[in-house]
Amino acid sequence: MPSFSGNELTNEQIEELRDAFERYDLDSNGTLSAKDVRLALISVGYEITEAELYDLIHSVAVGDEQELDLQNFMRMMAPRMAHVDSDQTLMRTFSIIDRDRDGYVSVQDLRAIMVVLGEVVTDEDIKDIYRAVDMDNDGRINLRDFIGFMHSPL
Repeated sequence: MPSFSGNELTNEQIEELRDAFERYDLDSNGTLSAKDVRLALISVGYEITEAELYDLIHSVAVGDEQELDLQNFMRMMAPRMAHVDSDQTLMRTFSIIDRDRDGYVSVQDLRAIMVVLGEVVTDEDIKDIYRAVDMDNDGRINLRDFIGFMHSPL
């Protein structure tokens, strides 16, 4: 297993981090901005303040760099992933997004998390995201849909 600063990661965790990195490397330049890092962290179950985010980035970034490549992203995440079960992490993430705790992510929940993440999305974007995540096509996003989507290949 690869080691990052003394912390062992399983192949599954490495793949999960690589997937999160690639999912949020929107311009495909091989680096994540601070905003992209925050999105990636949330996608693997970590709610984080802006101050904590910059502390984490500075802990592995070279000089005053505000962007992370995949290797530094994995170095940053290795200590946090060492004992994380991905389904448990996704369940925590789901509970953060499901603001009214009814077991479903509503369109309003989705829009709210996008605002929190600083994403500007149109109504059509929200509908597209909702359709993509609603794996059983019942018009609602439940935990099973969410976990299935997060584990599905891009």
